Amino acid sequence: MRTGQQARTGRASRFAPAQRRRGRGRLSRTVTPVLLLPVLVAGLLSGCASGPDHEAARCGWMRKTADGTSPGQSGHTVILVDVSSSVRGSTPASGGVDQAAGVKASIPDWLRGVGTVSVATFGGAAHDVRWTAAGWAAKPASGGNEVTRRRHAGSVPDCIVQAVAKAQSTVPAREGSDVLGAVREVSTVLAGSRGTRRLIVLTDGLPTTGCADLRDAGFDGALETDAIVQRCSADKEVTTRTLASVETVFVGLGQTADNEPQPSPAQEEWVTGLWRRLCAAAHPKPAEPTDCAVSEVTAPRTLSGKASRRPGDPAVEFPERTWKQAGARALFDPNSAVLRAAALPQLAKIAVQVRDLDGVRIRVLGYVDPRGGSGNNLTLSQARANAVRNELERLGVRGVIAVGKGVPDGCPGAADSLGTEQELQCERRVDIAVVR
Repeated sequence: MRTGQQARTGRASRFAPAQRRRGRGRLSRTVTPVLLLPVLVAGLLSGCASGPDHEAARCGWMRKTADGTSPGQSGHTVILVDVSSSVRGSTPASGGVDQAAGVKASIPDWLRGVGTVSVATFGGAAHDVRWTAAGWAAKPASGGNEVTRRRHAGSVPDCIVQAVAKAQSTVPAREGSDVLGAVREVSTVLAGSRGTRRLIVLTDGLPTTGCADLRDAGFDGALETDAIVQRCSADKEVTTRTLASVETVFVGLGQTADNEPQPSPAQEEWVTGLWRRLCAAAHPKPAEPTDCAVSEVTAPRTLSGKASRRPGDPAVEFPERTWKQAGARALFDPNSAVLRAAALPQLAKIAVQVRDLDGVRIRVLGYVDPRGGSGNNLTLSQARANAVRNELERLGVRGVIAVGKGVPDGCPGAADSLGTEQELQCERRVDIAVVR
């Protein structure tokens, strides 16, 4: 980790003497008061100046270590900022996630009990971590002028927001997102800290590198989560020592730039569950609530991209959510397109889950098994799809599309050992899919 001096990004303004003194005597009492007015106004204006130089002067004290200690000796918080294109956006009109705008209210809590704070960025590889604020003081040193101490303490949230804003404008060295790699890289810095150790990860939680690569994920089910955690543990990309004694907070999971694929609420919940599990696996004991937290902060998608081209991310596509029914006989009597009474509670449950989703279309796909006449296959499958659509619309679901598919091409996801009756039940099914 670089020292605070090495992480210096600006110089505090140096002010020249206001006037030259010709001798050691005091200013003559005969000077006309009007002549002092420009000097007074200039002094007031310089105190209200803004811009990089002013901000460097305002936040410059933070680059000194708290109370003269080395970085981290009085507790350390690291804020890790995901600058991959899926979060930041790849074009000037991307509508990137403005993490800096979303975190200001949380900063006092994140700095509670620590004397040092750092901000770093990451992209597609662990060694892409870059420090935009390294070893800054999180609180004023004791002693000295009380008014100055209070002013410095009050500037901390704004100064950290500015450091995060600078971080999120960083162009990553390569495409992709390696969340776990960045966490491992930063954990070595926190391991050398004394006192409270805290890691804040601002990310959508959608890595495209390493054991947790989600490009081909189904985003559904505990079995997939278990498999990813087991693979990451087996590959030593996460160990029980990675985040030992580190309080970890994930912020922005599932929140991507406007022009990127958007997860459904259920898929976002799955991503959250995955990172809770990966975080717990990085602790040497069953994780306490403070060990692995997920913030509910929602940052605005108002960040504009730079004119310069940013490395694109490999696409993380969110598959459509599909409810595969147990078979048409659960919904209809043989050769009938009239919904059975027993089917209505099942459709009501699905309607509750999908009717409030934004930006989606609902497709009902009807199938039949091959035993009927070919001339009736499409007619019956369409009639059954229409019946399900009508019931969903009655329950408040809008924009439902019904399609009769006839005889399906096999039974997707089924084992080869299906018996004849099981296969027929699968073929004469009705699928309900959420399409973005």
